Amino acid sequence: MFRVAVFLLLLFLINPVNSKVEATGQSDYEKAVLSLMFGQIYKAVNDNYDIKGVQFEDQKILSLNMTNGLTFDVTIQIQTFIGAHNTIGTDTLRFKRELNGVKLVRYNHHPSPHSDELIKLYMNP
Repeated sequence: MFRVAVFLLLLFLINPVNSKVEATGQSDYEKAVLSLMFGQIYKAVNDNYDIKGVQFEDQKILSLNMTNGLTFDVTIQIQTFIGAHNTIGTDTLRFKRELNGVKLVRYNHHPSPHSDELIKLYMNP
């Protein structure tokens, strides 16, 4: 029993539970905005593609403009992928935050070289 306890203690010390993954090169403000916008980005990605399972990574803010004290426009760039990080493109999303909520203004998809083949593969397994 003592060996098991020592093993678990060593395992915990080697791989702490509270380790975190952070995007590099982003300010705390950018990370906060991206965190707050996660739900809208997720919904926009799911609404834009005809297949399930499209995910995104490498979010970055391209522009953030306050239009007054309570509203803003934000343009976010993401990398979309399916499966084991098979990149299908770079997507640019523009959102407008107004008093009644956040709405997607524009969604531009810039496909990767093999995105059509990958999407067909995942649509017809």
